Amino acid sequence: MKKRKGSGSKKKIQPILLLTLLFASLACIVLLGVYAGFSNRSGGNQSPLYEEIYSSDTDLNESIRKIDYTIYESLYENGVPEKDVFFLNVQPRHRNGHVWEFSEILVNCPDNRFALNFQKIISHALSEFGADLTLRRERGPEGEIICHVYAKDFHTHKIILSIDGLKPSIQDARPRIAIIIDDLGYGSDTDFSFFQLELPLCFSVLPYGPFTQSIARKARKEGCELILHQPMEPKNYPSVKPGPGGLFLSMEANKIRQVLDQNLRQVEGARGMNNHMGSSFTEDREKMLIVLNELKKRHLFFVDSRTTKNTVALDLARGIGLPAARRRVFLDNNLAPKAMKIQMERLLSMSRHLGSAIGIGHPYKETYQLLEQYGPKIKKEFQIVPVSELVK
Repeated sequence: MKKRKGSGSKKKIQPILLLTLLFASLACIVLLGVYAGFSNRSGGNQSPLYEEIYSSDTDLNESIRKIDYTIYESLYENGVPEKDVFFLNVQPRHRNGHVWEFSEILVNCPDNRFALNFQKIISHALSEFGADLTLRRERGPEGEIICHVYAKDFHTHKIILSIDGLKPSIQDARPRIAIIIDDLGYGSDTDFSFFQLELPLCFSVLPYGPFTQSIARKARKEGCELILHQPMEPKNYPSVKPGPGGLFLSMEANKIRQVLDQNLRQVEGARGMNNHMGSSFTEDREKMLIVLNELKKRHLFFVDSRTTKNTVALDLARGIGLPAARRRVFLDNNLAPKAMKIQMERLLSMSRHLGSAIGIGHPYKETYQLLEQYGPKIKKEFQIVPVSELVK
């Protein structure tokens, strides 16, 4: 009898369990539908991708990171002073679906013997990478040896060994640096933490983020420089989208002006603008002129984030008399501490060589820690200034 009673209980419980699971499933579906509807109505509060250059974390970029480390170790372990190493250029390159950063480095050498010996050291260090990496020597102008590094047949580095201490001219005894923090407006704690740094950073805010307007208000209140981080069409659109408030090549002139106006209203008090993504849009002369002329009309400035080496934005801006400048280094396209240190050293080196340089970082805790670590050094050896002081 007890057995039958137990068996009967199970029969009664099973339908109840099934009904409970059914109602739970329906509830989940309803909640997901409500959430999706809310996201669509609000324009979507999901944080957009950071600069498109980060979306290509391929074997090529891993090889480049290893090459960077090897070059740095070869330089400093063989007694080359930091002041004799200059990063002349860092720029994005695109080929066959690959995106990478090409670096041009100048090393001052005391004599020809030192230069030839250092070339051998670099060649030996890089030979450990095997057949995927090649080093090609070029005889440059008198007093220079040029080494080109290729990873998987992609040109990644140009190393110029300058003999007899041919040092680039430095425009200022204390070089100037400006640092922009991009992609603000989608995180609360991390975004706001950058206000705690005692550095005159430039805050670049995306339109329509959940914290866009509160970040803008905070920047105005603290007297920090504020600019619009304008989303623009990347080459791999629509598989990668720049986010709400984007400018696209398909837009007519009036639509571009309308979207730009609405975005600037979102970031009230913006003194200028830089592009978010935009590897396609910033290569288009006609569309960029519409944007740049509108900025000029509003007495704003423009910073080219340079997500493509073929950008026409800076030349066009200067051609119409719009104050403008360009990004030299992305500080945090790789969050490994060693990689970030290399990027910061590149920025400092470029500033020493050129007299000024602009770096761009993003709202990561690692970027905050990097700036906190380098703050005292920058304040001592450089002038860190608002980006508006470097546009011309």
